[in-house]
Amino acid sequence: KKNKIDWLKGKGRISAKGEVTVEGDGAAEVIGAKNIIIATGSESIPVAGVEVDEQRIVTSTGALELTEVPKRLAVIGGGVIGLELASVWGRLGAEVTVIEFLDRILPGLDGEVSKQMQRILGKQGFTFKLGTKVTGAAVGNSGITLTVEPAKGGESQQVEADVVLVA
Repeated sequence: KKNKIDWLKGKGRISAKGEVTVEGDGAAEVIGAKNIIIATGSESIPVAGVEVDEQRIVTSTGALELTEVPKRLAVIGGGVIGLELASVWGRLGAEVTVIEFLDRILPGLDGEVSKQMQRILGKQGFTFKLGTKVTGAAVGNSGITLTVEPAKGGESQQVEADVVLVA
């Protein structure tokens, strides 16, 4: 509000230059605006062998709907969304392991930024498995067992978690 930003929920479309039509619960509303931001959300890329159920193996949507802090959280993907959600759950007490296929987190950002962020998250207790791919997930009564192996090939290992975030 202090920045004079209006948030509208509904189905929107840009109907003319500087004009948005929003269809919500009632009639359509036409809003004039100098600047328009369309926030469409995000969608995670499926990982072969890992079936999302939004209960124990979750996307960002399911991670926001967890009813309790997981003891062990594994995050598949070291991008912005996965690290942001992992940071929240980590601060609430989850033991976080980040599994990233590439050799560094935040691969779309500057290398120095990536290195500093990994250092900060490491001090918060995060564990990183870089250059690592997930090849499968087995859901059991006591948690989820992820099978991981080096991205360039090698012996597989197991990572145990209570919740897995596919980000």
